[in-house]
Amino acid sequence: MKHVSPAGKTTPRRGAFAAWCGVWMAAVLIVAKGVLLGAPSSPQWLGQLAVISWRDVLFAGGFAVLAWCALRWLKGEGLPLAAGAFCVAFGVANVGAFDYFLRPLTYDLFKLMEGVAAVRSSVGQRITLPLALAFIGAPIFFLVAVRWSVARLRPRVAVLAMASWMVLGIVLHRWDESLEPRHHLALSPHLESFRTLWRAHTSWGRPGFAKTYPPEDALEFRPFGERASSGRETGFYDPPAGVHRPENLILIVLESVGTKYLSLYGSEYDTTPHLVAEAENSLVFKDFYANAGFTYAAFRPVNFGVYSGLPWSYMPWEGRALPEPLAAGMKARGRRTAYLHNGELNWGQSRFLLEESGSFDVLNGYEELGCERISSWGVADRCSFARLVRWIDEKPGQPFCATVWTDQTHDPYPLEKGISAADFFAGKPKPPHAEDLARYLTLVREVDRQIGLLFEALRQRGLDRNTLVAITGDHGEAFADPHEQRGHAFTLYEEELRVPLVLWSPALFHKVPRHSSIGAQVDLLPTLADILGLPAVSGWQGHSLFDPTRPQRAFLSSVSGEYLFGVREGRWKYIFDATNGIEFLYDLEGDPHEQRNVVKENATLAERQRQRISAWVNFEEDFVRGRK
Repeated sequence: MKHVSPAGKTTPRRGAFAAWCGVWMAAVLIVAKGVLLGAPSSPQWLGQLAVISWRDVLFAGGFAVLAWCALRWLKGEGLPLAAGAFCVAFGVANVGAFDYFLRPLTYDLFKLMEGVAAVRSSVGQRITLPLALAFIGAPIFFLVAVRWSVARLRPRVAVLAMASWMVLGIVLHRWDESLEPRHHLALSPHLESFRTLWRAHTSWGRPGFAKTYPPEDALEFRPFGERASSGRETGFYDPPAGVHRPENLILIVLESVGTKYLSLYGSEYDTTPHLVAEAENSLVFKDFYANAGFTYAAFRPVNFGVYSGLPWSYMPWEGRALPEPLAAGMKARGRRTAYLHNGELNWGQSRFLLEESGSFDVLNGYEELGCERISSWGVADRCSFARLVRWIDEKPGQPFCATVWTDQTHDPYPLEKGISAADFFAGKPKPPHAEDLARYLTLVREVDRQIGLLFEALRQRGLDRNTLVAITGDHGEAFADPHEQRGHAFTLYEEELRVPLVLWSPALFHKVPRHSSIGAQVDLLPTLADILGLPAVSGWQGHSLFDPTRPQRAFLSSVSGEYLFGVREGRWKYIFDATNGIEFLYDLEGDPHEQRNVVKENATLAERQRQRISAWVNFEEDFVRGRK
């Protein structure tokens, strides 16, 4: 006699239904991975497909087991079918996501998107007609195939084939790791989403760092208020003889702009002709870094002078309040203050944090700039610069402090109507993602033009001699060159974290050499305060880049994906993948593209840098939570 479940379905029917759900889901997910792998180009193609899809088959098998269990208690098959269709659609969506990020969909990735309204332009840019049709058609195919198969076929052969495919993938991977063409392609987006969701809401998988480092290693992270007994902390910069310190400050933060694609920093693409022309009136820092490659993280050191936080905790949400911005001190000394952003100022609660600081007379997001929206992210960069000049003109003669944070160079790199991407690749081999890169480079050149217009406006108003203009980037942008990575937030490579720092002042920096100090965003506000002759805020953690005694180091961390921590010191960059326990060491003088890991040849140096990272992470764990 056949066993009858509480739902009234016989055990064979329940088993066949669950098995076919797993089989057809596995088939769709294997096809999706095949699309990402590309057309067969070698005899190894089939083996590579098995290697990169066995985890997807494992997930499908797990789903089948859950479906079998669920049918013991459910009255119908509708819920498992709907869940299976959703998983299939998710697998198809992963094709579009991976095609851009070169990483699978994860909970971390969804968190980075945060405001769905803001990112819809970036998402919409990636949705092609074939992808849209597959997103709709694949779940329908799954539903029809399961129903048809349950009614007509036994699943034994199909289940055996699915299990054999999974075993083949595992065996081939262990036998020849070269068959795995790209590590992240082999990950299951479903399993990674569950893993990162669990990690985000528990302490599971969070790395621990032993406190086996010299106690003095933690001293460099102390805020200014705790350094009073250690000697001189401010006043390291002295203006040239007969030159007064600037009264006005303009801080320009370029969205998603690192040094890799700036001609000022040696790029082959002519993107910054105005900054190059003004280099003789500027102090250019050669090795300046974003502490983390994401706007949400960069917002804290750039505006509040503290480290970005840790991938699992950020100020002020963990207990410690953010210190005052530099603008607060300038406002107290009679400066007008403004913060202008042609993007979504409410994203990441930026507006709230700036309003809470009480430091800005004017806070303008894209809504207040009076320009036509060109993407879901906001309006053109020129609108922020035009608003800045109008704001300066509202009260001529009154000293000011302004921050302009641009936005147009963020993906999807929207061009205004009537403007086409410039041809940066004429006579050259096209680089990866050439269409996106051409739009991006065009917009970098446009923001350079806007900076040139700003310099001209300051000269016309006689403000060039008493205004300091600081130009930096919140992070870089990767276009799969030289590493297999798109966008930002995931790695610690130079293309994501090395950003410009240009201090423009014809009075202070006429024909000065480039500065070789290694620094990061946490050092920005102390450096600007040093030039302006203002005291550092007690809660700031950085150091003036003019301080000859400061540690010549920059500490780095990832925001999404693996837990990565790094140190740039001297010619070396050390990266510790705390998720997988892997170390990397690059000699940036001999290997500027970070292609050769020399950690084995320099084990002692790597160990010392790992100690420094342990000191930093342990200090930040306590500091962010208000325990230091």
